[in-house]
Amino acid sequence: MIPKGALRAVRELATTHALLVPGPLVVAVSGGTDSSALLLLLAALRDELGLVLQVAHFDHRTRPRAAAADAAYVADLAARCGATIRVARADAAPASEDQARRLRYAFLRRVAASCGATAIATGHTRDDQAETVLLHLARGSGLAGLAAMRPSREGIVRPLLTLARADTLAVCAAAGITPREDPTNRSLAFARNRVRRRVLPELAAINPRIAEALARLADAAAADEDELERAAARLLETAREGGGDGGRLRSSRAEGAIDLDVLGGGALAERALAEAWRAATGRVLAARHRDALAAESARRAGTARLDLPGGRAVREYGLLRIVVPGGGEEPPGDRAPRVVVRGSGEVRERLGAPPIDRHAGEPGAVGTPVALGAGAPVEWRGWRILLAPRAGRAEGPARGGEASEWPLVSSVHPTAVPGLVVRARRPGDRLAGTVRTKVQDVLTDAKVPARLRDAVPLVVDADGAVRWVVGFAAAAPGPGDRRLLARPPASFGLPGIIPGRPALHGLASSYGSRARPARPREESGHEPR
Repeated sequence: MIPKGALRAVRELATTHALLVPGPLVVAVSGGTDSSALLLLLAALRDELGLVLQVAHFDHRTRPRAAAADAAYVADLAARCGATIRVARADAAPASEDQARRLRYAFLRRVAASCGATAIATGHTRDDQAETVLLHLARGSGLAGLAAMRPSREGIVRPLLTLARADTLAVCAAAGITPREDPTNRSLAFARNRVRRRVLPELAAINPRIAEALARLADAAAADEDELERAAARLLETAREGGGDGGRLRSSRAEGAIDLDVLGGGALAERALAEAWRAATGRVLAARHRDALAAESARRAGTARLDLPGGRAVREYGLLRIVVPGGGEEPPGDRAPRVVVRGSGEVRERLGAPPIDRHAGEPGAVGTPVALGAGAPVEWRGWRILLAPRAGRAEGPARGGEASEWPLVSSVHPTAVPGLVVRARRPGDRLAGTVRTKVQDVLTDAKVPARLRDAVPLVVDADGAVRWVVGFAAAAPGPGDRRLLARPPASFGLPGIIPGRPALHGLASSYGSRARPARPREESGHEPR
């Protein structure tokens, strides 16, 4: 007869956390007291909860003389409980407890997949929870470590987590069974056994209910950890939506990039970055790697790349992207520093690779200027650029439907019209005029990410002087100038330039530029001038 108290505790925990759903359930049974009690309790609840029990037993090959007897015991218990059984063993004895655990859980997940189970039940008890909390505490774990084992996590359910080891002994005794005993559980060579046999008895002298106290600590830490996870997820989602892009240039390739100004700093931001990394790479960052990622995310100058386990963080001013191997990272147009985490510090290195033109051989490639004639728009990497056919008020806004067709407006002196071309930047490019501002400085001041700079079109005259860094700066206008109009591709947003976004007035005025968003007027039907 199963003790009613134990049965009630399992039922309550399962109900509170939705641990046991109708259908197949894999039950991990080693043959020890806790896993034997688990199978007996679940068998007692099977009809009530609609469970189909699939016992799984794994031989680690650490006890070759007892392995056959262990498997036979589990098979007999499974038959008594009306459950089917799957048995497997390791190819060789594992080199460590961690390797043994990985092998065991890999087998359990294979069994679950084969029988269509949605969960794997293990026999962890409240005493196991107390030991885990102390082990994590001794290793300097944070809040997540203090939360220790959850009732349900990543397909693993722990229905016995509110029971003590004394309770599982009582369940087995009531069923009249003698579980198998693993002599290695008495060995002080293992850290968990030292905690169980030495540390917990000493703490019990201070508080006889120490296991319950540590379990309450784990529950409180888990509640706080869950709330912080939700807050970090909300913050990360906001930062990825670019709620405060501050006028930065973005493109379709920046989708999913993290806006570091929106993310901010502090513990919650660090947690959000760590979760973003885990989601992208499947790797959990160690403390020193989390610190390195947070430190790089606090910087804003230039472009840098940080290599961490599982991938690379690419920071472009205030935007951060996480790139995984084979994810198709676009090399930066400039030589960005690469940050390598070594030991407890960082090493910042200059990359030696030159810029790579991904569009070589296409219209508008770096080495392929496109001639710009009057009256006929030209295509350049998805941009449409037009030199108006007649002279007129170059400084005036676009009219009617022209504003939506041509949201970017500038001008060029008539003497510069012959030989105008559209092309990408080149080393040494400068704006025409007396100031001769470097195009590199224009793009840097505008915080255009290095990987996008070669995608910003330049309108250049026959002498090689830049008349318009489209959307950012232009040579000083004069009387009788011809109008230049442009429209970016849909995948290449220019915050602060396209109508409806804040204007880059400070940037435009600093270079004496006439480049600005066109404003629609009420009248319509006028062609560009």
